[in-house]
Amino acid sequence: MPGRKEIKSPLDAWLLKEEVAEELRKVLGPRRARRVAKDPHARRKPRPCGMTVHPGQGCSLGCLYCYVPDMGFPTKPRPYHLSGEELAYALAINPHVVPGRTLAAFGSVTEPFLPGITEKTLEYFRAVNEWLSLPCQVSTKLIIDKELAIELARAEPKLSILISATTASKAKTLEPGAPLPQERVVGGENAVRAGLRADLFLRPLIPGVTTEDDIRELLHLAKQHGLKGVVAGSLRLTQTNIRRLRSAGVNVNELMRLAGLRRPPKHETQVPVTAASLKEVVKEETGRQGLQYLPAACAANILSHGLNCYLCKWGPCGRPSPNVKEVEGSIIEFIKELLRPKDLEVISSQEGLRILIRVKVWGLNRALKSLRTYSYFLSDFHKVKVILESG
Repeated sequence: MPGRKEIKSPLDAWLLKEEVAEELRKVLGPRRARRVAKDPHARRKPRPCGMTVHPGQGCSLGCLYCYVPDMGFPTKPRPYHLSGEELAYALAINPHVVPGRTLAAFGSVTEPFLPGITEKTLEYFRAVNEWLSLPCQVSTKLIIDKELAIELARAEPKLSILISATTASKAKTLEPGAPLPQERVVGGENAVRAGLRADLFLRPLIPGVTTEDDIRELLHLAKQHGLKGVVAGSLRLTQTNIRRLRSAGVNVNELMRLAGLRRPPKHETQVPVTAASLKEVVKEETGRQGLQYLPAACAANILSHGLNCYLCKWGPCGRPSPNVKEVEGSIIEFIKELLRPKDLEVISSQEGLRILIRVKVWGLNRALKSLRTYSYFLSDFHKVKVILESG
């Protein structure tokens, strides 16, 4: 595989992506490469938390609030069919993926550390880290033991780990197949001792179920066992999880009101439930415990990998942004090398954290279309807007 290179600019990232894709194409052979190119990982756009990577599909924990069954995934989990090298190739040819920058989020449609899934998860961490240096994050409801923590640190030394919990008092009812949240948080200390960053993922917060006492207990445990910060997330209602929650005695009428629903959503629709008051409790208690309050899961990944991000209203996250002239220079270098304009004019300005760069390109109308792909490289996690105009 290509030697690991430090990625300092969009051009570095583009060249590494091309090199990795070509190398893996040779490793896989034409037939396998064509098959992998049809996989969703090769074309799916990243979500706000990053590119979702599926080491498995389905989950057997049986959490009552889960929306994965509504997405068509089985309750009996199975490992994903791609090998580590195949997954790396799929991501390398995905036009939305930038080596060293695009966040990779594991655990959206499965529990990554279930029996039969763990080895695939580790294989994917190794492949994604070694080939593309993507900043990886995993969320889990299982206990990370010492052996697993060591394996994780070997596979992805800067891995961001989210220990997921919803309620301390009603967990046996809502999460019948998972260990107690208190045990999960204690297990997070194994990851910390292995040199990894672990944060508490209070998701989903469920009004009427998650109590202030739950929040205080879990945050106190998180502080005791070396977790760094806390992310708070909302519940998403679906047609079937409403039915399951109602059967457990949860006041779903109030949840539907908070979601702005008069009746259960249809088919696979997911509707978020407002949990602003609970998030405020989390934020206040986080400060009292001396933990970091993180606005979203991606913030934990940014911090774990020493990166910076200015892309959303909750930023900035991570280290300060580089000098404006450095950003401008790297973008001009990228455009000159890949779009090869005959001439260009750059107009740059900065307003707060936003850098606006207008590039006039003469005699290259097709560049306007090309920028749709290149824009993922040009943004580079800074709040940069590049406007490419035909001269």
